[in-house]
Amino acid sequence: QTFSYNDVVGQRTKANGFKEAGAYSNGQVVQEVGGGICQTSSTLYCAALFANLEITQRDCHMFAVGYVPWGMDATVSWGGPEFRFKNNRDYPIEIKAYVQNGSVTVEIWGTDVDGSYVEMTNSVSTVYSSKYPSVAVGTKAITYRNVYDKDGKLLSRTKEDVSVYNYHPEDIKWPSPSPSATPKQTKT
Repeated sequence: QTFSYNDVVGQRTKANGFKEAGAYSNGQVVQEVGGGICQTSSTLYCAALFANLEITQRDCHMFAVGYVPWGMDATVSWGGPEFRFKNNRDYPIEIKAYVQNGSVTVEIWGTDVDGSYVEMTNSVSTVYSSKYPSVAVGTKAITYRNVYDKDGKLLSRTKEDVSVYNYHPEDIKWPSPSPSATPKQTKT
């Protein structure tokens, strides 16, 4: 079966019990009903990766988030973007999610048939402007899923996804206009 985050959680409305909180919308940080919902979708995404489940749909945020490592976030919004994964294992799984002491935890329980386990790694680099090659405008993370057998032997290394995060406009250090491009002032 495929798990759809939006189908399971439903539309984020006040009537459904959601409150306003910070969210990214059209490149801006705004207060929005259901803001912060991506902390749960990202935590579930991480759990699905470590459970070695098949990710069928995932998008990263426009800007980096601080609650999961680079490339391990999953942004969601009603109507899209969406986060989905498939239970490609031989046995059913159970998703357990809870909040304790202000922290979100998601566990995926299933049948351990071979003792294999997953480690996630990433390669992070700076993204530069195409017009100004010395100006950093973002960060790129390439995330890899490494599956090991019970004895620690690497079974597979798969590029999971490529995530590109923009810097907030106020954090980009654009060059000053060159002196020849500065308008000259004259006294009248």
